[in-house]
Amino acid sequence: MSEFEKIQDPLSKFPKGYQRNNPNILNHVVERIESGDPFHYLFTGVVGCGKTHLASNIVRYTAEPGYRWEIIKVIKFYHKYLNIMTSDYSDKWDAIGQQNTIMHSRLLVIDDLGDEKPGTDAAHDYFSGLIEMRYDYIYKNQDTRTIITTNLDAKEIINTYSSRVMDRLQEYFVICKFKETSFRKKNLVILEA
Repeated sequence: MSEFEKIQDPLSKFPKGYQRNNPNILNHVVERIESGDPFHYLFTGVVGCGKTHLASNIVRYTAEPGYRWEIIKVIKFYHKYLNIMTSDYSDKWDAIGQQNTIMHSRLLVIDDLGDEKPGTDAAHDYFSGLIEMRYDYIYKNQDTRTIITTNLDAKEIINTYSSRVMDRLQEYFVICKFKETSFRKKNLVILEA
């Protein structure tokens, strides 16, 4: 049985000539899924290299009935937060609390960390706080699974969110560096006059 039968190759929809994902990442993911062990991944790499696609496949293969899972897009999640903060809701803090409970999902995907807009210090502080909230939840609840995708490398994560955040990620997360270029560049044609 191929290791790709358990989880769909994240780049299988692309032409055969496209450079495949690092097989070490897929092998590690498949072993973790088959073992049933908790896992935490930080997928880093350029735009279009298959990070979100692989994360979505992992959710599809691991989310059991009744299993609480969430996939949040950083930009949408942050805009929802900004809308709550600028609203006249009398229950504003309840709304923030409900949004923050997502960090307590058994399976959580934080997609496109670093894509908060506007990319202000306040935005980065907000996500630093959420990552620390998730870290605390992982520490107390060992049967959790987390995937964070980002175009940032470790140094950029430190500069954007802090060395404290990176230190916490390094404790529990397997850092997977995707080395491919964007699949969108394959179809790039430049015509010169």
